[in-house]
Amino acid sequence: MFSRAFGASDFTRFWQYWNPLGGYFLGYFCYAPLRRFAPRPLCLIVTFALNGFLHDLGLVWPWGIARTERLPFPFPVFTLSLTASAAIILFAERYRLTLAHLSFPKRVACHLLAFAGPFACSIGILLPIRI
Repeated sequence: MFSRAFGASDFTRFWQYWNPLGGYFLGYFCYAPLRRFAPRPLCLIVTFALNGFLHDLGLVWPWGIARTERLPFPFPVFTLSLTASAAIILFAERYRLTLAHLSFPKRVACHLLAFAGPFACSIGILLPIRI
């Protein structure tokens, strides 16, 4: 999984290899129904935002409840970071940016930056405003 994902030739393929099972369900139950009436960029952003929201509900909220013994402030770390990842995908597709000409270690570095960068930025944005 890791070598195929981080060695992918573009950001779209990275996400297809990174979470094939989740991508299938979100594609089938979110992206495909939205695609019937909305443009592709909007469908992609909504699908990634929903994926992030589900991660927040499943990972961040239970941890916050266990730590504080009350319902935590909605801390949408994954929602923001995956929405930013969708924007990166759309930007790369719009300007036909590809990593095919790069060596494997450089592809890994690019995918790590595109994967961890939005996550770090969302934490940097949300941490100062949490309650």
